[in-house]
Amino acid sequence: MILADYIAERLDKPFKYGVNDCVIFSIGWIEIKTDKKYLPEKLWTTEKQAIALTKKNGGLIEVFDKHFKRIEPNYAKDGDLTVCDGVASLFSGSSIVSVSKTGLVNKSRLEATNAWTV
Repeated sequence: MILADYIAERLDKPFKYGVNDCVIFSIGWIEIKTDKKYLPEKLWTTEKQAIALTKKNGGLIEVFDKHFKRIEPNYAKDGDLTVCDGVASLFSGSSIVSVSKTGLVNKSRLEATNAWTV
């Protein structure tokens, strides 16, 4: 599967914590790309649970630092990770893409102040 197909498959998928949220979307691609499991067995089902788990582990940036190689955002390739405004996202072309409660969201990749690769 290529990144464009992965993103296209999620165009009409509704937001749901632990099923289709920013972390599931971003790490889901990394799991496909690497054939390695990163998501925990027991997933969150509410916003409160997601926030609590994230805080317990030091935040998304800390979690990504533990599992992935931090790189300069200007060198990020399609499918690399970023956290922008507290939201896990993927680099894709001139954008970063993530899932929000209203669907997929694209922002300029210039907004990314951090990046990780596998």
